[in-house]
This record gives sequence, structure tokens and C-alpha cells, in this order.
Amino acid sequence: MAASLRHPLSWLVWLAMAIIYLPLLPAGAMLLAPAFSVVNWQRLLNDPQLPQAAIATLVSTLIATLGALFIALSLVALFWPGKRWRRLSTRLPWLLAVPHVAFASSALLLFAEGGLFYQVCTVCSPPYDRYGIGLGLTLAVKESAFVLWAIYAVLPEKRLAPQKIVLQTFGYGRFQTLNWLLLPAIAPVLGAVMLAVLAWSLSVVDVAIVLGPGNPPTLAVLAWQWLSQGDEIQQAKGALASLVLLLTLAIMALAAWGVWRLWRRRIPQVQGIRHPQPRALAGKSFALLLPLCGVACALLLAAAAQNSQPVSDSVGNSLWLGLCSASLGAVICLLWLASGPSRFDGWIWLPLILPALPLVDGQYQLALYTWLDGEWIAVLWGHLLWVVPWMLFILRPAWRARDPRMELLARTLGWQRGRIFWLVTLPALTRPLLTALAVGFSVSIAQYLPTLWLGGGRFPTLTSEAVALSSGGETSTLAAQALWQLLLPALFFAATALLAWLTGRYRQGLR
Repeated sequence: MAASLRHPLSWLVWLAMAIIYLPLLPAGAMLLAPAFSVVNWQRLLNDPQLPQAAIATLVSTLIATLGALFIALSLVALFWPGKRWRRLSTRLPWLLAVPHVAFASSALLLFAEGGLFYQVCTVCSPPYDRYGIGLGLTLAVKESAFVLWAIYAVLPEKRLAPQKIVLQTFGYGRFQTLNWLLLPAIAPVLGAVMLAVLAWSLSVVDVAIVLGPGNPPTLAVLAWQWLSQGDEIQQAKGALASLVLLLTLAIMALAAWGVWRLWRRRIPQVQGIRHPQPRALAGKSFALLLPLCGVACALLLAAAAQNSQPVSDSVGNSLWLGLCSASLGAVICLLWLASGPSRFDGWIWLPLILPALPLVDGQYQLALYTWLDGEWIAVLWGHLLWVVPWMLFILRPAWRARDPRMELLARTLGWQRGRIFWLVTLPALTRPLLTALAVGFSVSIAQYLPTLWLGGGRFPTLTSEAVALSSGGETSTLAAQALWQLLLPALFFAATALLAWLTGRYRQGLR
């Protein structure tokens, strides 16, 4: 019976993934269709906003990517391995649980004109940020927690920790150890993580709207404005701008790969000159400030809210979309891991490394063709394109690390495939599944473009209303929106952590 159910289940999961990833096809067509017209390229290049927008995009992206990498590697070189490294890893969720728009809103309330910082420092005046430096610094701090989290998951402590001790006993510094030992070990995973950070920083729209620059905005915001218009000429310019973002991503990724190859060839043998240990002030400061940024963000938003209430229906819409997206995404991910292919499935990570604008536009075109634009089901479907890859990112390593002997033993006892899944496989994945649910919920809460375009403004969420209020609205209402956007993922993370603890405590006698 299990064998008879396998093929229908496989067809079902393939159908679900095809429905979710179908916007990749119209997104590609949308990017390529205007690219064969010289007139469209001339209109784009003649736009007076393009040069400044491109410069601001490049500056903010480089600051965000290189800053996040510098912060993460400084902390790895200083604290790994040891108790302080494990203590830092347990505090990373304080910042990871904070959505990007909530973090950007707190930075806006703190450093904007009339903000808390300039109220305290009366002689200071806010500089005019034309190049997106503030945007880049904010993204660098926020994304460094994600980079550290990924490094913590893949860094093999049992294998590399003794080698690091040997290098340090020979007199080599912590950064020499980082270059010679740690970076080559984590280079493939770190490269994929930094590619995701680069793609996100290059194409971010909601955070760029909140923090600026405003006139002209970044290239991603400019492309979003053009694509939102009904004029075909403006839409063609928006498609070409999205294509420019994609080409920029490819060029920057290729340049980073070339720098890595050149640097790796110049790695010397573990002998020769010993460099003295540099001061660890920067690393210690980052270790203290990163977790506190999440706490400070919550306290600042709570103080600025002043008993204000968020926009009506935004909390309920965000909560229901997050719960439904996380639950449905968990079912699809488990079915994909159980019945999907084990190889040649790298395309599932495309939403994480591609600019979001063409993907959302592809979703919108499909919603128009199926008469689903402005419907709640369309918004839910739009969220799944990003929720599913992130949940698979959490679940796949745990799925591959499970003990196959337990399933083999259950088969020898005559258990059916479904019984094995419910009584053997799923209990072993309890903690990773709860973590994936929390991540999927937070990813759904943070979605801005799919909610705005597919919902047609009929389903206000905490993120969409916070972005709208950042352009002009009451400070207390903006703070209340961002605070609730922070509280919902934090409460969900706390609930899943409590369930994981209770599960581990309940199963102690079974170990």
C-alpha cells in the first residue's frame, strides 16, 4: 500500500511546488521581452534619476555585504570556539527575530531629523544621505546576525578546534588562523549565504523606502515605481531596471568569486612570519552590540508608540497570513523531503538569490490571468514563494542528518510508510520543524511586495502599513506598527522554543 501511495504523493508535491514556483517563468519573460528593443534601453539610460540611483544602490549594497561579512568574521576569529561563542549564538535570535522593516523603523525614529539622537545631541544635525550609507549600515548590522547564524550551523567544531589550538600554540594570530583554517572549511556555504545577502541588499524595497535615499531613490525602488504604473513605457523601464539589478548581481558575484580564487592561490604554508595578535576591541564591541540592537529596537519602539494602536485589521491579517504560510509551507517541505528528488533541485533556492521585483511581477501577471488579484488566497500563494525555500533551508540539513537505521528497523517490523513517518521520522525532526515554523512565520510577516501587489491594498498588514507611514504619518502610529511587527515573530519564536523544551523534557526517558 505504501508503494501504491508513493506515486500519487510524489505527483501531489510536484504539483504544489510547480504552482508555487510558476512565477519564475513569467518573471524571466518579463525581464527579457523589453531587452531586445534599443528604444527601451535609450529611454532607461536617458532617465535623469538613473546615475544617482545606481550609485546609491552600489554604495549601500557594498556597505551592507562587506560590513556584514566583516562583523561576522571578526566575531568568529575572536570567539570561536569556546563558551563565549556558544553564548553569542544563543543571543543571536534577539536580533534575528526582529523583522527588517521594524529594525529600519527604529533606526529611522532614532537617527532621522527630529529623532531621539538629535533631540539629545542638540548641536548635531542629520547629514543629507544621497548615497544610501545609512541604509547600508543598517542592513550590515541586521544581516550580520544571519551570516553568524549560518556559520554557527556549518562550522565543524570537533574537527577544526584542535587544529586551531595547534596553530595558536605555534604563535600564529587569530586572523592568520581564520585565513588558513576556518575560511577554506566554510567557503562553499559562506559563499551561498553571502550571495543571498548580496541579492537581498541589492533589491530591497521596503527598507529602502523607510530609510532612503529619497530623491532619487535606489534602483530597486525606482524599478518598483516604474513597474507599478500603468504606462507600458514605464513598465518597460522597470523591467530593464530589474534586469540591470540581476546583471549587477551576476557581475558582483563573479568578481567576488575571482577575488576568492586569487586570494586562495596566495595562501602561504603554515610557516614563516607570525603576526602579533591585533586588539580585540572591535570584536568585543560587536559581540555586545549585536544582541543589544534587537533589545534596543524593541525598547525604542515601545517608548515611541505612546499607547498608540496599530492600524485596524493589520495585526489580524499579518497573524493569519503568517500562520497559514508557515503551516502550509511545513506540509509542503516535509512532502518534498520525503517524496521529492534528492539531487538536481538547486532551482528551489532561486527566490533567495534573485531580486524580488521580477518574481513579484511574475506573480502579479499570473494573478491577473487567473482573476485572483486582490484575493486573500493570492496573497498567501505569493508569500509561499519565499516561505518554502527558507523553511527548506532549515529542514534539509536535519532531514539528511537523521538516523536511517531507525526507519530500517521499523520496516523490518512490518510498519507501513505512513506509520514510520508519523512515529519515527517526524518525532526526530521536532526541534528543526519548530524552528522552521518560526522562521517561516517571520518571513511571511516581513513580506511587503507580494502583499501590496497581489492584495491590491485590500489586506493591510503590519509591514505594508509601517512602510506607508514611514513616508509621512504619525510617529507613534509608525512605532506601534513596527512594534507589533516585532512582537508577533518574537512571541512565535518564544512559543516554538517552549514547545521544543517541553518536547525534550518529555522525551528524556526515551533516550
